[in-house]
Amino acid sequence: FKGNASSSMIELFHKQVNGYKGFLKYNEQSLNLFNEMYSQLERGYGIENLIHSNMCLGYFLTTMIYNDRYDVRTHLKHKDVLDKAVDFLGSNITEMLTLNEMASAVNLSPSHFSFSFKKKTGFSPIEYFNHLKVQKACQYLLFTDLRVREIALELGMTDPYYFTRMFTKVMGMSPNNYREKKIH
Repeated sequence: FKGNASSSMIELFHKQVNGYKGFLKYNEQSLNLFNEMYSQLERGYGIENLIHSNMCLGYFLTTMIYNDRYDVRTHLKHKDVLDKAVDFLGSNITEMLTLNEMASAVNLSPSHFSFSFKKKTGFSPIEYFNHLKVQKACQYLLFTDLRVREIALELGMTDPYYFTRMFTKVMGMSPNNYREKKIH
């Protein structure tokens, strides 16, 4: 296989199994994904079949690269402290959390937590949390009739102007413009 990310995937697999060959635990979902890709390609190489197989391939490779810790039926089996932090942020989306509260939730110092979190996600914890809030806001804007002020309150933000500035910074447009563009 080839593509922009292929060398990165090969490098990840190489690190996981200490070489280019390795033992993979039986994973029924991986086998099903392979069979699905294969049967799509048996039907021909039309653009729809190729796109479907291509989209499955990344998922399939992920189950191989992280075979020892990922089970697609139960998701991450062995969560590290940062996986737990991400879960914590997602389950507290309606709160206004400080860095200290985030770090405390996973028993790390704020500085160590912040450094480790950014290394893993590419975002500071606060920036990541704000992105989660904006994602949730986008869902509210698309699927509800809640006003911007009400959405801000749903996300634990009492200042709708702060919320609008944060949303605009992340999305490049105001919440009202986002709603308008997605409806029409």
